[in-house]
Amino acid sequence: MPFDPTKPANNSPNSSAEMRSQLTSLNADIQQRATINDLNNAIANALAQTSANSNGVGTMGQSADGSYQQWQMQMLFDKLDELINALRR
Repeated sequence: MPFDPTKPANNSPNSSAEMRSQLTSLNADIQQRATINDLNNAIANALAQTSANSNGVGTMGQSADGSYQQWQMQMLFDKLDELINALRR
């Protein structure tokens, strides 16, 4: 029997069976809830599976040219695409 917050009704006579049922339902509900340790473990597991593929994307190793040559811009776009693809894995 699920917990019924309307029981016992105000000014109703005490019933041990009704109270026992309510307490048993509450205990079952509490036992099914996640604990802080469960949540921390779930977060740790999720983070452990997070992509680390971006570690393989190397730096460009050059400084910006004031005139921004087309080949430099293309290298920048290529590197950005490489990073985006690595993060999607």
